[in-house]
Amino acid sequence: MKQRGFTLIELMIVVAIIGILASVVMPSYRNYILESQREDTMTKLLQVVQLQERFYLNNARYAPAMVDLNYDVDALGQWVITYNGINTYGVRIGQCDDGVIYPDNPPATECFIAIATPISGDAGEDAFMGLLAADNRGRKVWDFNKLVIRDWDGNDLLDARCPECILARNTY
Repeated sequence: MKQRGFTLIELMIVVAIIGILASVVMPSYRNYILESQREDTMTKLLQVVQLQERFYLNNARYAPAMVDLNYDVDALGQWVITYNGINTYGVRIGQCDDGVIYPDNPPATECFIAIATPISGDAGEDAFMGLLAADNRGRKVWDFNKLVIRDWDGNDLLDARCPECILARNTY
């Protein structure tokens, strides 16, 4: 009589193969999720910039806070971006130092910067976490893991190109 089924060794080999495949796939999947969250946050940050410009057209000044742009804010005055129920970034508006960033341009009467800082996750662990910023002069920067400031295309920038980013490093 012939027995049908799998032996214990065959089942152990299958489980080992599945474990190896999962250990290879999971880090890539995690990086994919973090990168997609960062890209989505960049889009939302540009929407804040666009709303600021609309506010300026209607009021002849930029909004001093996120609540003035009709965003729900937390106790810190920042708009919280969530993914799957987890708070990931907090967006706030601040004044930018126009003379430092654009020394060759004629002085502007007002300059704002929208900054998204990580809320959850350890920026030292997650390579894709880091501060994101955009201002009304077209500057878009990413403080890569608190190590180097880059534009959104991945080009390294001098720290002097975003003094607000350096100051905000202490907040996350």
